[in-house]
Amino acid sequence: MSEPSEQSPWKRLLSPWKIAAALLAVVLLVEVYLSWQEREPLEALQSHPALVTPPFDLQFSSKFPYDPHSFVGRGARAGLWQWTPEGLLLTEQGQKFFEQSGEMFVSKAVAGTRRIKRIHAIRKINGQWRVEFLYEWTDVSTPAAALLVPPPRTGEDYPGEAILSRDEQGWHVRSLRTLDFEKPMEHLKDIAGGVLH
Repeated sequence: MSEPSEQSPWKRLLSPWKIAAALLAVVLLVEVYLSWQEREPLEALQSHPALVTPPFDLQFSSKFPYDPHSFVGRGARAGLWQWTPEGLLLTEQGQKFFEQSGEMFVSKAVAGTRRIKRIHAIRKINGQWRVEFLYEWTDVSTPAAALLVPPPRTGEDYPGEAILSRDEQGWHVRSLRTLDFEKPMEHLKDIAGGVLH
């Protein structure tokens, strides 16, 4: 009868299954830590009004020249206003989103609602945190869908970036960039203000 050979303690610790289990445990701990670290800035962003319900900040003259291919024509097709020889008239639908102040139409609408899907990266720079994230539109208002080119689309992923700071009271959003909305909105404002044609 042969005697069982004794294995060294190191050999037992370094078995492939034990090494795999240890690596898996380390990966899971890192994931839990990163998820915990992202929770607070994510909550601050998710509750920031400019991200969740961005204003549709637009005003323009009701005497703006009618062009069926411009935002005025798109707004008329969406039922927001009607063209008359004296100028544009808000429809009942349009009055839900705009008010008339003298000869000016002033938006009182939001562009829609958005939510963050996930955070890509968080970096600390000069005492503040730069957060890169993906978000989606969950709802797009009638004015945003009709007047912006290109309009936001629900369910699609869009990149965003925010600068946050942290103090005793928690996280604060210092700046927010969502270029898929900001660029078309600025372009529309330039056209409505007569800067571009």
